[in-house]
Amino acid sequence: MTSRSGGTGAAPDSTRSRIIDAALEIFAIRGFKGATTKDIAKRAKVNEVTLFRLFKSKKALFTATVNERSPLAMIDKRVGFDKRRPVEECLFENIKTVLGVLKANKHLYMLMLGETWRQMKAKNSTLSPPLDKALDYVAEFLQAQMDAGRLRKSDARVSAMVLMGSVQFYFMSTHVMGNEIPGEADEDRTIRGIVELLLNGMGAVKGGS
Repeated sequence: MTSRSGGTGAAPDSTRSRIIDAALEIFAIRGFKGATTKDIAKRAKVNEVTLFRLFKSKKALFTATVNERSPLAMIDKRVGFDKRRPVEECLFENIKTVLGVLKANKHLYMLMLGETWRQMKAKNSTLSPPLDKALDYVAEFLQAQMDAGRLRKSDARVSAMVLMGSVQFYFMSTHVMGNEIPGEADEDRTIRGIVELLLNGMGAVKGGS
């Protein structure tokens, strides 16, 4: 986020950014209910009037914090598809990127998921748009590969759901709920397996029932 230089005092953008950084810390420690705008303002070194001038309510601040500082926002900035490169390598590298961000921000990610679920209105404005955007982004890439003849025709959005669901389940079952964290070689093998299944399918055996 760019900041505008001014004569004296904090520039508006830097003040807003500082409040969001402070909110992220307080929400991560105390959750939505336990966090107070007074404590957030104190952490950001601003008064509550300034906080409410920039964010109309605690819920609005929470929404902005999740949208701009959550792992989903980080992932949105870091993934990218080069349509000229082999499909499998693009998918592999992006899955590695997504898992890297999720692993580095595991506790914050789980906290934000829980809080957005509990705050139903916040859920609609913080969790759904980034996920929908990510789904559209992956589906657009897969559709482009189909149109170029690199992938067989199928429902691109469903394929994107399968891919994202597989990655999410892997992350949850290993790095969140698993007893043993997989090594890099094992993780890479799993990622390549996910990519292979997405691109080639399971291929039902002839005569199988």
